[in-house]
Amino acid sequence: MNIFLLGATPSISTESGEDPISKLAKTGGNTGNQLIAHGLLSQIAYQNISWDYRIDPKEVHERYDMIVIAAANFLFPKFDFGGMADYIERADLPVAIVGLGAQSNNYDPKIDLMPGTERFVKVIAERAVSIGVRGPYTRDVLALRGVHNVTVTGCPSYYMSGSTGPQVANRPVDEFKRISVNASRDVIGHAFDKERMRRVVLDIYKVGVAWQADFIAQSEQPEIRLADQEAKNGTDESLNAICAFMKEAVSDEEARAWAKAHMRVFFDVDEWLRTIESYDFVFGTRFHGCMIALQRGVPAVVICHDTRTEDMCRFLGMPWVSIMDVDQVDVRSLHERVDRAKLLDRYNELYPAYVEFLTSNGLKLKS
Repeated sequence: MNIFLLGATPSISTESGEDPISKLAKTGGNTGNQLIAHGLLSQIAYQNISWDYRIDPKEVHERYDMIVIAAANFLFPKFDFGGMADYIERADLPVAIVGLGAQSNNYDPKIDLMPGTERFVKVIAERAVSIGVRGPYTRDVLALRGVHNVTVTGCPSYYMSGSTGPQVANRPVDEFKRISVNASRDVIGHAFDKERMRRVVLDIYKVGVAWQADFIAQSEQPEIRLADQEAKNGTDESLNAICAFMKEAVSDEEARAWAKAHMRVFFDVDEWLRTIESYDFVFGTRFHGCMIALQRGVPAVVICHDTRTEDMCRFLGMPWVSIMDVDQVDVRSLHERVDRAKLLDRYNELYPAYVEFLTSNGLKLKS
């Protein structure tokens, strides 16, 4: 099968010395997006593939058999997917879409979408056997729009382990040597409770300093500028912005020393996968920042701040806690939430259903 990929892409091309924010833009504004496509493509077989959106849709129709969409939180009031709807209509091919998510700060399915995104929903509903969505909340959002050919799959990144599932290590906290943290400082406004979210994120940074943990950024631009070793501009301003945010929690001297030494960013999934294995524990508000750890056997806990993350974690049986239940970020308490048996049991339930979903949509698994 020849596949044309839309949505998230598994890799980007970069140039030597390229500005890190330019590289970030190529990922769709979040390095975690690459993990979605990487996870999807790790499981399906294909002969040829392209995600070059410069190809005319008519040529896509002639050269490819199917459009596959590695989706993210597309159903969000500020996003307009009218352009993707146009492209799909002009290419006029069957569609398989996995991981479509709705994002809100509550579970009311009556969310307002831009006209282009409403049309995108209609277009994929007509062309897909079943739309793979991230969780029950997204299913409810689509049902309200009369779309019922829907299967709750979670995110494709969850299934990277194949039939075996994630084999998470069991090491006591007292033996931890290296931990990694992540936090969505730039999307506090999306949270269930903005003020609580700000306090939790600040506490994550504080724990990062106390443990001398690496902070793996995904979309936070000041952190990414500081982390990217090729960045030539804006690092002083970025350091000042990070330290200004942290001033309530730690001294300026501590904040600067930690931020200079411990910011990380990965524009290459394979490098990220290799590096994440070196940690004993990972936690934070980034779903994919924690998912990639679990996929490499590293215990991880998601601190959920909106429907997008909480809905998926509930469905997938991932270790998680809501920001509404976190008064103080504590490594030992978070680690106690990692239930390896529960995670693997749920995976063993979901993986066969995911395989059935893929095959019913005309996709073949890798042998």
